[in-house]
Amino acid sequence: MFSVRNSALTRSLVAAALAASAGAACADILVLRADGPSARSFPPGRRLADNARLVLKASDELIVLDGRGTRMIRGPGNFIAGVTPPARIASAEPVLQRRARIGAVRGVPSGPPRPGSIWEVDVAKSSNVCVADPSKIRLWRSDPSTSGLLTVTRLPDGASRQLRWDSGVANLAWPDGFAIADHAQYRLGWAGQAAPANITFRALAQPPSGMDGTATALLANNCTAQLDLFIDAVRSEDNASG
Repeated sequence: MFSVRNSALTRSLVAAALAASAGAACADILVLRADGPSARSFPPGRRLADNARLVLKASDELIVLDGRGTRMIRGPGNFIAGVTPPARIASAEPVLQRRARIGAVRGVPSGPPRPGSIWEVDVAKSSNVCVADPSKIRLWRSDPSTSGLLTVTRLPDGASRQLRWDSGVANLAWPDGFAIADHAQYRLGWAGQAAPANITFRALAQPPSGMDGTATALLANNCTAQLDLFIDAVRSEDNASG
């Protein structure tokens, strides 16, 4: 079960990002994710003109972002990119009056636990990790029911730190003395773990602005785990808003 705190944090992300982008609606549409037989024609990060015609086959699904929010377009069928089809993930309208900061998310209620923020590093997943503010980076684990020692190893020099993770605690601060810098690489592992996670930090030149800026930065740096959280945050907010 997800906390009231996480529910509020999800609304924080969507409210702030949509408010930032709604005042100047995008002239084009950003592809966030594509699945199905036509996926290669719609790589993540591709921009579509508002009047672009889309021919989708059965099992095709596109998740796209524009100034109105995030939408899913499902095939088969012919669509105009800027015309909202029935399958809506989220609209800007229900959350524009709420004020908050970018970064917080919550997991999909029916799915597995997820980090509470796109700036939390899942210690079980190898990934690129985009960083806007190093002070916000924290470590996260899906199962806080046990205690243990997490080893953080800096690559390639092999320097390491052991962090004690007490039961009941889901988050830990990033260890002091291990720089969070562009292309810095670390390995995260528990004692006896067969496949530790490898992460590579990607420093952003400046904090992203709005939903479009955030999604574009995550896509450009191949921060796929954070992009998945970003998309799920919008989906969760739509479910919560009804």
